[in-house]
Amino acid sequence: MRSIKWMFRLNRTTTEKTTRTSIFRGLFYAFLSGVAYSFASVIVKHMKNLHPGQLAMYRFIATFFMCMPETIKTRQNLLGPRKLCILMLLRGIFGGLSIFLNFIAFRYLGLGEASVIIFSVPVFVTIFARIFLKEPCSIFQSITVVLTVIGIIFTSKLPSSLSEIPIVYSSEKIFGLLSAVFSMFFMSTLQILTRKVRPVHPSILTFHYSWVGILEIAILTAIIGNFHLHQCGIQSLYILVLALLSYIGLTLVVMAFQCEYAGPVSTVRAATDIGLAFLWQIFIFHDVPDTYGIIGAVLVLFSIILIGLDKWKSSSRGKLFSCKKLNCLSI
Repeated sequence: MRSIKWMFRLNRTTTEKTTRTSIFRGLFYAFLSGVAYSFASVIVKHMKNLHPGQLAMYRFIATFFMCMPETIKTRQNLLGPRKLCILMLLRGIFGGLSIFLNFIAFRYLGLGEASVIIFSVPVFVTIFARIFLKEPCSIFQSITVVLTVIGIIFTSKLPSSLSEIPIVYSSEKIFGLLSAVFSMFFMSTLQILTRKVRPVHPSILTFHYSWVGILEIAILTAIIGNFHLHQCGIQSLYILVLALLSYIGLTLVVMAFQCEYAGPVSTVRAATDIGLAFLWQIFIFHDVPDTYGIIGAVLVLFSIILIGLDKWKSSSRGKLFSCKKLNCLSI
């Protein structure tokens, strides 16, 4: 009897430590992924002589080769489980479209404006996750969705009455806005599919995602845009850094979805991207946003605090329930 009680106490202590160390793991991975993608968007904005599709293809080529050692090390089927092959293929197609349109939006729109539109993904991910994945939607997540929508309205100045200067929509601006909106839709679908295939090893997901993206973006760039040789020197370094940041960001976001629900992960990543985009817009591109843009950014960033509180609350309840259950079993 004493040995049984000792085993339960040991198990309870181990569970508490594991829970304590993994409370914010998924959200932390999402935050780091947002940081990596934010730096990558700055590089895309700088390299104006190359078509965005060509830069996107560089990104997928780099992730393809960087994930190869880890993929081979797993000794698993490179195409993933047979029952998830179709979902993984769709994930690669939607992922390639989202990155292709993402880079186009960063080229033709301001960095902050494009980031707010593209990374308003949580509004759709939280709703889709509730409908298709049956994930819970707490009051904190609902408030976060509302704050995100209000932040987008302020930052994008959708009501014309908020705009101090008349907005002129050129053909490039319209093309950038449409690219940002469709990129947001495809990215929402991508994140739901990533949650659906979470049992697959991250390196297998990255490998499958990369080779599908390479073929897809090569075809799209050949049809819509064109390929040019990049300049020697600093541009070669930019491409290498872009490739490295893309691989790190992709791996971290896959790990985040395997640790946490789709809604909180997408919200934290989106808030990180939008917040940093405004910082780069001010300090790198010297484009100071107006009052409405600042208010929108603050509202979106505030959603991180609500997500953190919601995670802390749910984790505390789960830990308390586990401890009470173990106590009852040990009596």
